[in-house]
Amino acid sequence: MADQNEAKTKTIGFLPIEKVQILKGWDEYVEKSTKLSVLRTEAQRAKNSVRDALKERLNEDGDMDFVVEGDRIRVLRVFRKQQQGRRARSLDLSSSFREQDETDEATPNLNPVTEEVAANLDPVTERLVTLMREKGQR
Repeated sequence: MADQNEAKTKTIGFLPIEKVQILKGWDEYVEKSTKLSVLRTEAQRAKNSVRDALKERLNEDGDMDFVVEGDRIRVLRVFRKQQQGRRARSLDLSSSFREQDETDEATPNLNPVTEEVAANLDPVTERLVTLMREKGQR
């Protein structure tokens, strides 16, 4: 069984919105995600109302939550709040986000050893190696 404290994702980096607005599907994503955000806020507000009513009805003082499971709800007593993970500094990916013809010209010819080493680097080191390669080509 996987360790629950094990990281489930790792940030690769970030891109300015201006760089990704040209992507196919971006406008639809923005529209749908905005609607989803509004619905999540409304759903959370409604859930808080139900939670407060449950606490009152069940004479519970502490934190509690509930989950809908088919035709019933599971009521949970919350012993401790989830901790927010700390955010690491993210790598700026915008310089890697170029038009296809620019990318083809800027891609260095790597030998198999260099490719293998680059595949095992963390994102920051990998980006630094890429920048050094690009600087060496100029």
